[in-house]
Amino acid sequence: MTAASTPAPAKLGDQIAGRLEALIRDESWPSGHYLGNEEALARRFGTSRTAVREAIAITEWLGLVERRRGREGGLYGCAVTDDPAVALLRNFLFLDGATLTQLLRARQIVEGLILDRVAERIGADEAEGLARLFTAGADEDPRAHLNRLKGAVDRMSALAGAPLLQLFGGALRHCFVDRTRTTTLTDTAYLAASHAVEQHRRALVEAICTFDHPRMLAEQTRAMDTWRDFVRTVPRQRLTGVEMVDRLTLTGADALIYEFVRPAKRAEAVARAIAQTIADQDLGEGARLGTELELTREYGVSRRMFREGIRILERFGVVRQGRGKSGGLRVGRPHREVLLDTLRGLTADRYSHDDSAGPLLRLLLLEAVRGVLADPTARAGFLATPPEPMSAPELAGRIACHCPDGVIGTLIAITLACSADLPPAPLPATPLAAFLAAIETVDPFAAPRRLDALWAAGQSLPPPTF
Repeated sequence: MTAASTPAPAKLGDQIAGRLEALIRDESWPSGHYLGNEEALARRFGTSRTAVREAIAITEWLGLVERRRGREGGLYGCAVTDDPAVALLRNFLFLDGATLTQLLRARQIVEGLILDRVAERIGADEAEGLARLFTAGADEDPRAHLNRLKGAVDRMSALAGAPLLQLFGGALRHCFVDRTRTTTLTDTAYLAASHAVEQHRRALVEAICTFDHPRMLAEQTRAMDTWRDFVRTVPRQRLTGVEMVDRLTLTGADALIYEFVRPAKRAEAVARAIAQTIADQDLGEGARLGTELELTREYGVSRRMFREGIRILERFGVVRQGRGKSGGLRVGRPHREVLLDTLRGLTADRYSHDDSAGPLLRLLLLEAVRGVLADPTARAGFLATPPEPMSAPELAGRIACHCPDGVIGTLIAITLACSADLPPAPLPATPLAAFLAAIETVDPFAAPRRLDALWAAGQSLPPPTF
């Protein structure tokens, strides 16, 4: 799917969710703060319990609240950390149809930058702590193995000192796990690949601790090659709706793969399962998914749970309600602007001064241009009446909009939103014309080079004078 920029008017449940999110942030309530039960919240917001349930499903999906059952049941606030932002991006990428190949391509860029920063910044104490993660040695317990691997990845992300890379790295890994769960009925291939990756991570950590940069890069390449082999050979199966919901909500011994991420709530699972169906069947905008009755049977959930899941999808434009005799649920177009607005609300200015944004944006743009060159439709859209003059932010936004790889395009859009210091002055006309000509002639050698030169020129422009 490609992301549209104009969201539809918010449904009532979505509006209540927005008010609830604002209330939680404005009041700065601590984790565990009691917000009330459905009946009390319905009175507070002057609406029905049905709309409140839908709002709770959305805010729970964002990681801001949790529902508790029993005598002290009701809605409670969660600690507002970076986790909601990771969960939001993870879910959006999944709902937007991100494939295993696309996720891995983006992971290679992000994780490579993380390692470069760790190698530049790490000190003796940090290196010793990183090495200790693997002192337990290899064992046969898959849960311990996955915890060890997760610990190493999380520690390196933290050591990089780049909030944006930490956000992207977490969301991409988590979405990769989710997509694996809805691609195959067995975790055997994933676990085998993760064991091989652990050996490369162990060697990579040794290279970091001995300041052996070439070996570090070689081990990272081997780890990514292992995941590429996994993506190419994983036994793909067309799961039913019920199977997907069950796979995404599994807990305990049957959910070892979820050592990296928490299992989905039921409403989340419904939303992701429908998004997976759209991707599996390659359904375009406007395609009919079915009526509520048909779909509740297909996914094995109640009407209440189904509607909560649908509100999550509608919030980001993934589906819409059809009209007339041939109504029912139809495929929509995901809205990146809704994602960006929600991220801004969750994280305030946390990412606005991240010095990794510039190098990251450059690598993402180069990857996006390669995709535009290879896709005739994307290329034609990019070249259609380009504005003149064009600033660096405008060029980056145009590339993100027409990038055929939705994951790369979304990461560009977020990074661009965090790069407040990009010069708004027009780019030099001659290098810009040369870059557009390289796109038009489908020159895979000249286009990236000219983009790189153009981007460097754009960064050095002085701010406009008025």
